[in-house]
Order: sequence, then structure tokens, then C-alpha cells
Amino acid sequence: MSLISVKKSTFKSLLTTGLLTKSFSHCAVIMLLSVATLQLTGCGDDVKPPEKQVVEEQPSRFSKDKKTHRHSYHPEWPKEVRDEVYGDKETFSTPRILFNAKVEWMKRKTLFSARMDGSDRRRIIPEAAFEGRGLIGSHTPKRSPDNRYIALSMDTTEHGFTRELWDTKTQQFILMSKGYGYAHFNWTKDSENVIFYASGKHYNYHVPTKALTERPIIYSNGLFLLPDGKTFLADKKNKYWLHDFNGDVIEKVDLGFNTQFTMQYLKVSPFGDYISFLSEGLGYPKYYWVNLSDPSKRITKPFKTGGYFFSDKKNKVLSPASRDSTELMGNGRPYPDYYFIELDLITKQEREILLKESNIWGMGTIYVFGVFNIKDEQ
Repeated sequence: MSLISVKKSTFKSLLTTGLLTKSFSHCAVIMLLSVATLQLTGCGDDVKPPEKQVVEEQPSRFSKDKKTHRHSYHPEWPKEVRDEVYGDKETFSTPRILFNAKVEWMKRKTLFSARMDGSDRRRIIPEAAFEGRGLIGSHTPKRSPDNRYIALSMDTTEHGFTRELWDTKTQQFILMSKGYGYAHFNWTKDSENVIFYASGKHYNYHVPTKALTERPIIYSNGLFLLPDGKTFLADKKNKYWLHDFNGDVIEKVDLGFNTQFTMQYLKVSPFGDYISFLSEGLGYPKYYWVNLSDPSKRITKPFKTGGYFFSDKKNKVLSPASRDSTELMGNGRPYPDYYFIELDLITKQEREILLKESNIWGMGTIYVFGVFNIKDEQ
């Protein structure tokens, strides 16, 4: 996404100064003032008050931008960026997607959330909060079940690589630990404990007491606490193992792939019924979805740009896509229409879900980390 600079209008006050030359006599000055007074009073009538001046409302920051035609196309969109408000019942009345994006006039990406159809887009972390730190975008942020906290990997000038929490209530970062490597954040169901890797060790951060303790390590390429809150699924390159909460092995599941095969970008569905990954090492990459209740049941799709993420509905996955709209922008080019392709893992049927608020604030393409605020099975 391009960053569009906003030109600031420069206003100059033109000052006109009237000079009375020394050639005017004192009487001439009095005569001129008297004539001016008669003109203002209408020769003795009541003084008419000047008409009220209409002050033109200053346009918003975005409407000054040269791409304001985006908003003339969607007049119902707010020109100013909406912020997410902790505890707002309307905002959290439905499942939402968590994604990062950049507003055109801002210098950096930050986290946003939106409803599943892309509407009600709201900024979670203000850009100014990232002063002296940057979000490591390749590490998936993880939101607490109560929606208050977001666990993040950061690159900071003060501490180097860190694991931090963003508190949406206090609007502050909380330093959990220093450390490098993939974090693979997990939350306990009570939103009190964050479990993560840092510098080759495994930790538990207790949010209420701010206590950091080391856990028995579970070696993995990615670790996922399943919805039961008791079982971990560990990515073992071309297979997965199940561990209890203390790290002991429960089951080793071999998916039948050879040693050259690697499961890339493994994810677990919000309902704990599927894993998904992109293959590497067996020809052209494919997306796989494996049913955890019967690992022999699997679905594949050829690689495509944008990838897939699990929906808020069971047995459904979503993939971002775009195409040119029939509507034209002010510059004569077509608007890009963004949409999700929903794939039903049972019927194999696909349908399109047109995204709302596409291009709002010049946002364009968004990178979706996943879905949160799923209260019940959909």
C-alpha cells in the first residue's frame, strides 16, 4: 500500500495599511471621520448590525487528500479513523477478524479489527504507541478470550526483541519478557495466562500478578492449545503430537508424509476440529486441511496468493481475493473490489462474500491473522 502525503494548505493574511500623510490637516481628518460615521448610521437611523458571516467548515484530514474520491464513492464511510473501544457491546456483539493494515497518511502498519464482512473497521493500537518499537508481522498476534489483551512480538530500541501485551483498556504496552524466535502465543481460557516461547525456552506469564515462570518445554515448529484448555498440539514438521498441559506426550500422529515434506504455516481451527497447512517438499505447494477426529480425511487445494484462514463457522475457511469493479474512481480507473471466498470443507462448495468498506482510509489490501470473539459454535 502506498503512503499518500497530505499537503497542508498555507494561508497568508494580506494586511492592508492606510496611511494618513502629513499633508492632511487636522480638520480634514475630522471631516473624513464624520462622513464615514454618517455613511454607517444611515443619516441618523438605527445602526443595522452586520450580517453574520458563514465560516466554512474545515474538511477532515483525509478529504484534503488527492484520493478523496474513494469517499465520494462511499459517502456513508467516516473520514476519520474509528478506534476500537474496550468493552463496547456493539463492537463485540459479533465475531471479528484481526488484521494489520496501514492508513495512507500514516507511516506504519498497526492492528485493526472488523466484522466478518469487513464492515465496522476499527483501529486497535494507535500508531503513536509504537514509538521506539515495531510489530514483528510474521509472528501471529493472539487476543485473549475476554478480548482485553493482545500478545505481540516486538522489536524495540530499548530491549531488543520482546514479548509484550497491549492492554486495550489502559491503552498501554506491558513487557512480559525479552527474547527472540517465534513466540507461538497461547492463552488459557480464563485470560489470565499467556504461554509462549522466547530464546529457546517456554514461559507462562500470569497477567494479574505479572509473574513470569518457565515451563517444561514442548519442542515444536508451532504449538497450539486446543479449545479444551488441557491439550497442546505440537507441529513436528510432517506429523503432529498431542501433549497434556504439563508437556507429557499423549499421542503421536503420523500423517504418512515422507521426510522431505514440511507442514508450513500450520493453524488449528477455532473449534479444534481441523488443522491446515501449506505443503513444502513435494512438488508444487498445496493447502491441506486435516480432520483431527480422523486424520485420514484430508482436503487439498492448489497454492494461491493470499492463503486461507479459518472462519467463525464450523467447517468453513476463507480466502481473500480482489477484482476490478465496474465503478470508476475519479482518475478513471476501476475501484478494486475485495471479497472473501468461503470454502465449505464438507461440501467443497465455494461462495463469495463481498467485503464492505473496501479502500476505506486508503487501506486497500489487509493481512488477516485470524478470527476472534467466537462465543458459540456457529
